Amino acid sequence: MIFISDVHHNVKFLEKLPKDLGPVIILGDLINWIDYRNGEGIAKDVFGYENVMKLIELRKNHLFEKRKLLWKELYFSNPEQTQKKMQAAIEKQYIEVFESLKTLEVWFIPGNVDDLEILNSFESNKIKNVDNTIVETNFGRIGFAGGGVPTLINARGEISVKDFQLKLDKLSGVDIICTHAPPKVIPLMTDVVTNKIEQGWQPLVEFILENSPKLSLFGDVHQPKASNWYINKTRCINVGYFRATNRYLELSSLYI
Repeated sequence: MIFISDVHHNVKFLEKLPKDLGPVIILGDLINWIDYRNGEGIAKDVFGYENVMKLIELRKNHLFEKRKLLWKELYFSNPEQTQKKMQAAIEKQYIEVFESLKTLEVWFIPGNVDDLEILNSFESNKIKNVDNTIVETNFGRIGFAGGGVPTLINARGEISVKDFQLKLDKLSGVDIICTHAPPKVIPLMTDVVTNKIEQGWQPLVEFILENSPKLSLFGDVHQPKASNWYINKTRCINVGYFRATNRYLELSSLYI
């Protein structure tokens, strides 16, 4: 089993994944809304480079209200046309992601940038949304709870703390818990490149303390201060910023 996260539409890396190690499990963020390093992504395709760079600058400076106002200004200048462009750009990226994985079995959960309705339309006998489920495997029972932590950005894949807790409530006793965002532990949440504390789930910390799974696997934080951590006996692992690093976690490597 191979775990990856934060693909953000890097289809070239997807095509290089090993073909003989079982299903590929994607822990969210399949599409690229904005690459904060260079502005590439759906937002640039829809709104143009200059506007995206303004959005990036506002986010870096934590000016979320101004950023929200700029989004509204860009979107509502021509909402019908904007929505059509956005829909087409999102669908195009998902098509290209799953085309690059067509020879593999794929399990996924949504991340904070994912459009769940469009993403679910790609389910098939080889592509499964495993969010909010437990899967029995050779490595034990693996539970999945997708979705992004709520923020002032209000990204389309964010969910409420209450909804996330409801997912966790169904996953008691699993051996491995898989989420998009990390537990709310500062070193796991801190991005050393942006020098910013990103998002984390406090209910996930409480779940780990109560259930003691062997592993907590996640992504979301692209350049974490710590990619490995222990909460009591549970090993917490950021599986990597796949778009930039081509990094994946082969689960069997943890059991050697």
